[in-house]
Amino acid sequence: MKSDDDGVVIGIDLGGTKILGGVAALDGSILATDERPTRHGAEIPVLRQIVELSDELCWRAGVERCRVAQVVVGVPGAVSPSTGLVSLSPNLALPDDRPLHGLLADGLGCPVRVENDVNLAAYGEADQRRLDAGALAFISFGTGVGMGLVIGNTIVRGASGRAGEIAFLPHGDLPHLASCRSDSGLFEDNVGSPGIRALYGDDGVSVAEIFNRAGRGEARAQSVIEDVARIAAVGIASVQVLIDPDVIVLGGSIGVQASFLADVRRHAGQLLPYPPVIETSALDRAAGMVGAVRLAAALVRPVRRDAS
Repeated sequence: MKSDDDGVVIGIDLGGTKILGGVAALDGSILATDERPTRHGAEIPVLRQIVELSDELCWRAGVERCRVAQVVVGVPGAVSPSTGLVSLSPNLALPDDRPLHGLLADGLGCPVRVENDVNLAAYGEADQRRLDAGALAFISFGTGVGMGLVIGNTIVRGASGRAGEIAFLPHGDLPHLASCRSDSGLFEDNVGSPGIRALYGDDGVSVAEIFNRAGRGEARAQSVIEDVARIAAVGIASVQVLIDPDVIVLGGSIGVQASFLADVRRHAGQLLPYPPVIETSALDRAAGMVGAVRLAAALVRPVRRDAS
């Protein structure tokens, strides 16, 4: 139980299907969490939902919401460092003409920072590993694919907030022609969940079931996973040669699969004269929320880490 004199921070991972939040002390230790389905609608009801979730988190932690010193929200889109506007968010309708952090600050009554969700997952993984002076790339393979990059405790966002949009990595024999027919990006088309189901040839079978069938020895499922891992390894090898991170962390519902990790390691090793360090997420599905909490704490407490 926190005393009323102690400040807290809140981190929220906002996705197209669920919203996961956590409240933490200023040292980053999580006091309470909550998860619920994401609300959708023309009036953007998720904005009110974030306020309600924050109230619930404070109640569970035994603190008044007025003690919240900082909120960080991760969203599945690119956040412009200069304007705060969110773009490239096909699975979640968010305002594209008003900065999200300002709208949320009005309802929450405290400072709010909005970041790309995979960037926050990368920050959480780097903090978990105490990678103070190194570089970590976090690549999420799931329904879609995205990458976050942290170098020297700092999130690398790029000029327009689109650093790490690896979904648009050119792929295939004729990428100039194929890109005209792709909305999600050529790399994502091949390694995301829809691409895996299409390759398997049965849209009625989930990706989780394809992995289950591969584990039971089904040749077709094993071949599909092998092919997807081979394509994924090309993207991972590209990240390795361009950035040379200390570690590349795989997350998302596909990235945490042990068989996928083993195949990716093998194929990436064949592409490079040195083996990249590839690991699965230490924080699993909570990586984005944990990263949001720890960034919020770093923004408030006396500077131990560069959270800029």
